[in-house]
Amino acid sequence: MPGYLSRLCQMPTLRINRRSLIKHLCASGGLLAAPWGWPLRAFAQNPGSRTFGIDVSIWGGEIDWHDVVAKLNPRFVFVQAYHMGKDEASSYANPRFANYRRALQRLELLHGAYLRCHANAETLIRKFLAVYSPQIGDILPTLDIEEDYDNRCSLPVQKRVNQIEEMIQLVSTRISGHKPMIYTKARVWSELGNPPQFADCPLWVVDYHPTGEPTLPPAWSRFSFWQYAENLHGNGVQGTYDSDYFNGSEEDLRAYLLQQ
Repeated sequence: MPGYLSRLCQMPTLRINRRSLIKHLCASGGLLAAPWGWPLRAFAQNPGSRTFGIDVSIWGGEIDWHDVVAKLNPRFVFVQAYHMGKDEASSYANPRFANYRRALQRLELLHGAYLRCHANAETLIRKFLAVYSPQIGDILPTLDIEEDYDNRCSLPVQKRVNQIEEMIQLVSTRISGHKPMIYTKARVWSELGNPPQFADCPLWVVDYHPTGEPTLPPAWSRFSFWQYAENLHGNGVQGTYDSDYFNGSEEDLRAYLLQQ
């Protein structure tokens, strides 16, 4: 792992639009100091404005993106790039990722990639970074921390938490020290002991109801994205998709994009 980290550090890196992010957070009163002063905690803070988007995985099937835009008009899309299983044999790249990404680029739809993580897989982060190479204009990449990290996992809690920290560090080397987003739900985070040290990562929270406010893990006081509905059908998607809100305006969302 140390040798791999060294090679990653020598690879080209991308930045987020720090000036836009600072402007967004200051305007909303949400510029929160990180424990070491950097990186900034990238939270959307404008409760009066939410922006609709969707996310898709390997289960999206064939997608007519023009139809999706015409019927749903999402302002952003997240796409699964890689699925970590408990070992290499049960792990796989999303074979549709590259096609989805090219279509979204042609349509100039803001988009980002996510990695479905597994607590038993300590070295497979390199597979994600082989499938997904961060590009200018991408939304910050996301680590998907789901049920594989709850108390049904046979690993001790601290080992699960340590593995999340290692993955954050590895992805962070590719985006100029900025932190990736964390996708999780309050129950899973509770069963990890509610670790507070990842609050510098913007939160994409999972809580399935379309109105009101989502329940957040205690480490975060605000969410950046909220997945509020899952396993939806139609509207140009052959398989399934999920619905999300960004906690801010479309202009605010641009503060989360990678820059040169």
